[in-house]
Amino acid sequence: MDMQIAHYWAHVFGPFLVILGLWMLLYSDNLGKIVTSIKGSPACFHILGLLQLLIGLILVTQCNVWNMSGVVLVTLLGWVFLIRGILSLFFPQLLMKFIARGKWTKFAGIVPLVWGVLMYWTMMS
Repeated sequence: MDMQIAHYWAHVFGPFLVILGLWMLLYSDNLGKIVTSIKGSPACFHILGLLQLLIGLILVTQCNVWNMSGVVLVTLLGWVFLIRGILSLFFPQLLMKFIARGKWTKFAGIVPLVWGVLMYWTMMS
């Protein structure tokens, strides 16, 4: 059952992460403007934290398998979302310091792009 759920989430988040990563790479200037806007809006930052927390909890409760297969990529994604959600709710200033550096936007799209390709590819084989 866990494998079927993992395949489902890999088919959802694999393409999502690929599209997100490509957008981040191709439109890094827009990404910088969006990040600046979010930093200026505590409510928006809080809502994004809640969404990350919710997505993380869904993934972790449905697919928390630690083995040497593609399933672990879905599990890790869930934990990343969960931890980022918790950090943004309880330690927003810590995340703001990281985001404020700004130089990461040029290459930030590589991580979701590669993660999405790996997730989708390992689940297809």
